[in-house]
Amino acid sequence: MAYFLFILVNAALFIRPAEIVPELLGWEIYFYLILACSAAAAPDVLKYLTEDSLDKKPITLTVFAMLPAIVLPAMLTGDLAEAWRTVFHFVKIIVYYLLFVSLVNTALRLRILLTCILAFSGIITSLAVLRYHDIIHLATIQTLADTTQGMYGTTVTIQRLQGTGIFHDPNELCVLLSAMVPLALYFLLTSDHLYLRGVCAALLPLFAYAVFLTGSRGGFLAFAGGLGAFVWIRYGWQKAMLIGAVGLPALLILFAGRQTEISTSTGTAQTRVELWREWLTTWRENMLFGKGMNLPKEEAPDPLKYKTDLDRQHVAHNSYLQAFADLGLFGGCLFIGAFVTAFWSLYRFADPDPLWLDDELREMHPHLLAGLTAYGIGMLSLSICYIVPTYMMLGLAVGYADAAKRSTVTPPTPLQFDLPLIARFLAAGVIALCSIYVFVRFVA
Repeated sequence: MAYFLFILVNAALFIRPAEIVPELLGWEIYFYLILACSAAAAPDVLKYLTEDSLDKKPITLTVFAMLPAIVLPAMLTGDLAEAWRTVFHFVKIIVYYLLFVSLVNTALRLRILLTCILAFSGIITSLAVLRYHDIIHLATIQTLADTTQGMYGTTVTIQRLQGTGIFHDPNELCVLLSAMVPLALYFLLTSDHLYLRGVCAALLPLFAYAVFLTGSRGGFLAFAGGLGAFVWIRYGWQKAMLIGAVGLPALLILFAGRQTEISTSTGTAQTRVELWREWLTTWRENMLFGKGMNLPKEEAPDPLKYKTDLDRQHVAHNSYLQAFADLGLFGGCLFIGAFVTAFWSLYRFADPDPLWLDDELREMHPHLLAGLTAYGIGMLSLSICYIVPTYMMLGLAVGYADAAKRSTVTPPTPLQFDLPLIARFLAAGVIALCSIYVFVRFVA
């Protein structure tokens, strides 16, 4: 029952039924579902937290450690109201993450959840595409009008696809779909169920077309990077070079337009670089603990203030830099460390020698790692540190690693939250900050 309720929680998270059916407006469907799921899953959560020491669950412990990093800046300034708002928002994310890692603990449950997430993504994408072409009319799904420079210096207005709810932004929708494409390829290439393979065969062109309609440059880089990572991990670097020599030009032709006009000297790319420079300055002003969490727009206590407050009007458009500016060196290293650990916990199962007891789980590995890679690349141009899908990706890494270690005869040595891992967090944070600084220094 708890697992079934968790599936419904994800359905409400992705599809947002209240934003599609006007009669449901005002119903806190997601809140009631996750409350019921939390009650039903209490024994599973308790078992997860107590069956092993938390230092053997480094990603989970890192997510927990981000909570004091989030509350500390507001407490240092004495803003108790802001401390409560930010803590309440992040606690909701922790609850979702805990339900994920507690309930998605077998290979079968992981496959079922991936199937459902793909289905939910397909539903919201289908609705967005139909609305884009005016086949259906939904007030909560609108296209985003954007301008670009045409030939002879003319200004051209283009309509960009966006979804609803947490994907009410072309770039965020594009990054999600970029992570979903390798997962759809998994079922298409490995599933024994003809119906499931047929559905995924239909989802792939839908997702690719939606990625094109978003017009997102950062999303396109995530899309191409995810596919490149999949080919590299699945077929090896030699075949990947050959496939890339053909596939990359094909992608540039198929997606020709705004997305492939990638230049750091003009347009939104230069604007983002300028924002990175500003947010580096913000971080330097509060290097150790940061200035405080930048609440997502839908969670802002006063939407009107959100639109006029310069600190909230322009986010960093880089999740890693946003974490450092908001939470300081302490919280930023934790955030980037969680994803470094997630990537490494998956990559360790790339060794072709271990004997697998579950062939389907072995086949899933390059697809899941490619999806995580795509999402990680997408976070380079988006500030999505504090939304549920970001921690869903961490949950997928934890769920897969837990299932994989039970499905291999000689699993890798478990990772531990210890001083060497903390040192790697710090090293990863310093490398990320230095890389962003050098990039901005030579490009802005």
